[in-house]
Amino acid sequence: METHILIADNDEKSLDGLSTLLTDLGYGVSVARTLDEAFELAARGAPAVAIVALSLAGDEPASVVRRLHALGGERVPLLIALAGWGESQHREEALAAGFDVHLVRPVGLDQLTFILSMTG
Repeated sequence: METHILIADNDEKSLDGLSTLLTDLGYGVSVARTLDEAFELAARGAPAVAIVALSLAGDEPASVVRRLHALGGERVPLLIALAGWGESQHREEALAAGFDVHLVRPVGLDQLTFILSMTG
């Protein structure tokens, strides 16, 4: 069974690059440019992984996490926060909000494939 990944990002270059990379690696990918679009896609089919740009979450990353968990039902996705900054404070805030992983752009292929290998 194909692992489905939802990518939510308002940075077109990042969204296109990550989507292409993951598709080439054999993952099923859905893309969203807004949080509303991401929630709609998650409601249609719970993804195994959700990669969410923190720029979309604004000051409410915990509410994004809660909503994605609720939409996933019994299948809670691996939640990856994607950021353009990597200071320890930002990483800690993302993890405290409920994200499982905090990645900084540009995401390395080895790093990403290792994380995704944990989804089964």
